[in-house]
Amino acid sequence: MSTPISSFYDYFPGPARIPAMAPLFGAGKLMELEDDIQYMKQLYPEMCKKILMLIEERCDRLEYDGSILFDNYPDKITLQRLAKDILASSQDTENPSPDLLALTEILLFHEIFYRRTRYRSRKRLYM
Repeated sequence: MSTPISSFYDYFPGPARIPAMAPLFGAGKLMELEDDIQYMKQLYPEMCKKILMLIEERCDRLEYDGSILFDNYPDKITLQRLAKDILASSQDTENPSPDLLALTEILLFHEIFYRRTRYRSRKRLYM
């Protein structure tokens, strides 16, 4: 036996959404994506985890409106300098190998991309 539908929310269960402000991913998909990324970061080699920890700390300090992280076109030279500073703080030597510097840049660019995507998706969810 069916019960009568008494309101709009009985007919369409779930949170009401504003079509013009739809997020790139739904809230559930965003949480799934974050869980996947965190799991993949756990699989990194130990050297990468050490560098990534420093990158995350530096990105935490740079995560505010108007930051270089959220510029439409971040300056490549500034990002390379940031990667070099992060690597220098993790190493005892003055001149790290070019391969290690390239790895640090890749990890930094990936972290910036992840934070930009997360920022934009959450901004669409709550604004």
